[in-house]
Amino acid sequence: MTLMEKVYDQLHEHSLVETAEEFSRDWCWRSKSWFAVQKNKKGDFSIPVAINCLNAVKVKIAMAHLKRKKLGNLVDSDIRILSEVRSMLEEHLLEQHRIAAVAETETVVAKMLGNQ
Repeated sequence: MTLMEKVYDQLHEHSLVETAEEFSRDWCWRSKSWFAVQKNKKGDFSIPVAINCLNAVKVKIAMAHLKRKKLGNLVDSDIRILSEVRSMLEEHLLEQHRIAAVAETETVVAKMLGNQ
């Protein structure tokens, strides 16, 4: 199973993403058919897509922490799952591509929040 499939399955299993199309668009910043095409050709994350997904996860973790202030412990499981996914992506980038860190920029955050 590819990392892409593991990430999607983890998010889907915990209801953080509903469909592969949503995962493609909102988490990987690709066309809605991207996941299906990659899965069919047994592809995995490219470096840019892994970074896109990692940035999406980081933003969603930050948003979950903000929700936690209002909802309390209800979002702790989301934070835990998202943190596990973040670790998987960071480990992949380090081990497979020798990328030790990915910096967030205002543009990335604005894009994730729909301000751009």
